Amino acid sequence: MLHTIYTSPYATSSLGLCLNYAQKNSEILLAEDAVIAAVEQGYWYPRLISSGYRVYALVDDLNARGLTTKIGDGIELVDIKGFINLTENHFSQIKW
Repeated sequence: MLHTIYTSPYATSSLGLCLNYAQKNSEILLAEDAVIAAVEQGYWYPRLISSGYRVYALVDDLNARGLTTKIGDGIELVDIKGFINLTENHFSQIKW
């Protein structure tokens, strides 16, 4: 299942809930304000990496926020084409 998160984890509980309820083999895509969670020195980065899920971040949203160089290892950057491929590869999806 693909879990797409759009809101900042510092403003809403969406990412925390996703990490609690996502099932094995789920993948997480961070978009819009949620990309802040991928910052290596942030609170959420170690939680994402230790979750065991594949985590992606939308590069256009990282660029718009000036965060591209601050993203830690283990976060896969995808462009809009990669985003479309993820949605096509997952029959089940949840928007948080």
